[in-house]
Amino acid sequence: MKKAVVISVLATAIGAAAVTPVMAQSAVQTAQAVQVGTITVSINGNSVAIRTIDAQGVTLASVRDLAKALEASLNVTGSTITVQLNHNVVKLSNAVTVNGTAFVEPVSFLGKLGVGYSNGNITSVKFLENVDQVTWVNASKLIASISGENGREDYLVDAATGKNELLLTSSDTSELIVSPDGSKAAYSEEDGTVNVIDLSTKQSTKVSTDTSIKNEMVFSADGSSIFFFQGDKNSVICKLSLADGSVTKILEDKVDYKANLTVSADGTKVAYFQIKQPVVKNDATDVSKDDVTIDPTGTETQAFFYDSAKGDNKPVQLTKDASDKAFLELSVDGSKVYYVSIGDDNTGSVASVNTASLEAATVYSAEDVYQMNQADGKLIVLTAKGDANSISAIDPATGTASKLFSVSDAVSELIVSGKGDIAAISNDQLAVPVNGKFTTITR
Repeated sequence: MKKAVVISVLATAIGAAAVTPVMAQSAVQTAQAVQVGTITVSINGNSVAIRTIDAQGVTLASVRDLAKALEASLNVTGSTITVQLNHNVVKLSNAVTVNGTAFVEPVSFLGKLGVGYSNGNITSVKFLENVDQVTWVNASKLIASISGENGREDYLVDAATGKNELLLTSSDTSELIVSPDGSKAAYSEEDGTVNVIDLSTKQSTKVSTDTSIKNEMVFSADGSSIFFFQGDKNSVICKLSLADGSVTKILEDKVDYKANLTVSADGTKVAYFQIKQPVVKNDATDVSKDDVTIDPTGTETQAFFYDSAKGDNKPVQLTKDASDKAFLELSVDGSKVYYVSIGDDNTGSVASVNTASLEAATVYSAEDVYQMNQADGKLIVLTAKGDANSISAIDPATGTASKLFSVSDAVSELIVSGKGDIAAISNDQLAVPVNGKFTTITR
């Protein structure tokens, strides 16, 4: 696994003046008489020995040891040593050699590898591979998650540089969700209990010992509570108070298989998709046959809306058509829902329904809509038209689309914050817009 690397080195070793060409030549001439020593460095809390020599008062460090410590690749061809870290490549043809080991002045070497040095610390970034889930923390940071055989690792990632640090290692836990103000993240354990991580201190606290199953957790707008589907069939909508860990049932209509939970800003209204399961039928006319048929009639996904402030305690069905539906969003005030309607030709358009009048409308259909998110009063969509893919912002009141970015067809997912920050997953890599073009910051 590639990860952020922080090395704390003896200040006397790294803080030495850079080796000049004359000094380097002198060092080469006397190298065989030089005594090889060792300094201890710390890599994410783990101590590592780096071989060093003193060349006329300047400390040189082993190329191989530094490369290994940084998880950089190293290749030797003839008298040339090639070291690569991420996209940075350094070729050495005149390194000081002692007993077959090459040594270089570390500050310039690390700088060429894109490794930063400050106050006696070396900070290096190893690109993350196979990112499978991302969420924004604030305009400058994201959380990138990588799942493997042994569980999941969550990293805090600098959106500008890709520098990252391990935030959480876990197994059998839910995906991290981030509060709207970016101050904390939450996740549920396998036993249903919920933990909250303070993203400034990186400290985790268990906020609820309730052991019910919690799916699709969503922070309230003020960050004081978490909404979720309860149970293995997503039957009940509940709210968890972070202040005391109590769980309150919001909707219990005894209908299973709810999905795509979205909540209004005041926390009183919710919208969701209802996924009805097909009916399994058996031909009872001939008991010798095991004829089973599946009847999909009436199983189309439908959108529902519920206002907990009303006394009738009944959800309202907003859609009844047979189209497939995805990416449900509830407006901030709860007055409308928006979703991607997928037609018979498998193309998507943005549709809306007024939650009071049930009036339905097509918001946008000029391009094939692959994905939709809501941010800062706009609908952010990933679309395709011919061979051109785009990210656009749609005004939900007028249906007017403003193109934000042109992207390749490798972009498979958008990551959009509530304030409109946009990142993307492209070929399992995390990318952010730099000078109007999406640039990979992980690989």
